[in-house]
Amino acid sequence: MPQYLETREFRHEVAKGTVSGALNVRALGERESMQVVVQGEDISRLNELSPTPTNTTTIPVPASTGEQFTVVSEGDEDTGNGTGVRTLRLHIIRLSDGKERTEDITMNGTTEVDTVITDGVFINDMYALSVGSNGVAVDHIKVYKKGEVGTVYNMIAKGGNKSMIPNRMVPAGKTLILRGWHAEEAKGKRVAMRIRSTDMHGELIEGVFCFKDVAYINKAATGDLHLNIPIPSFSIIKVSGWADVAGAETSCGWYGILEDTP
Repeated sequence: MPQYLETREFRHEVAKGTVSGALNVRALGERESMQVVVQGEDISRLNELSPTPTNTTTIPVPASTGEQFTVVSEGDEDTGNGTGVRTLRLHIIRLSDGKERTEDITMNGTTEVDTVITDGVFINDMYALSVGSNGVAVDHIKVYKKGEVGTVYNMIAKGGNKSMIPNRMVPAGKTLILRGWHAEEAKGKRVAMRIRSTDMHGELIEGVFCFKDVAYINKAATGDLHLNIPIPSFSIIKVSGWADVAGAETSCGWYGILEDTP
């Protein structure tokens, strides 16, 4: 990839798609009714699903050998001709080449729909492609390991049209330059929010989510917190919160540039 001076104009050109091998990426997250747990809580709304997933504190990671996934709604109106989400798109990292692929799903309400992809090692995102008159999901929509309804990896919350889980895996052949992030707490209950990833100093450390930055917040927003950290291929980025007391509500987001690894 050619060398560029990092300027606002450069980032604008990346956004327009005129810089070969570079792509702007961002992720958003939210969690309500946080609890006090020693390992912190990954930012998601998995705790609102029914039945409750096996783990709502730490979002599980698919097996490194690859998996097939199942998509289902908690209600009947998220279906191909319903008032809610009719079709959605999954972004999946595949075992076969480590690259991110997309698969489009036609919803069938409370009837499970399996993915065609059977070697997925991570779900990077999901969002609606078409909706009915409601404009958003009528009920929670979740993605889980085929045959294990309690192992939930991602979701679109009721009233939404996109995943609000900020977990991402860097695809093969790519480096993520983590440019910055932000966080907010809305209930006046202090939370330590930490952005972290399974690497340190450019070295992949599988299974260990090393802290990259932290913000203590109490009914406040951090504003844009600038970073400039390289994250290697196959590292997983996420945001977790450590609440002082139960009941905190938080939101967060991060952004960066995904580049071809030299």
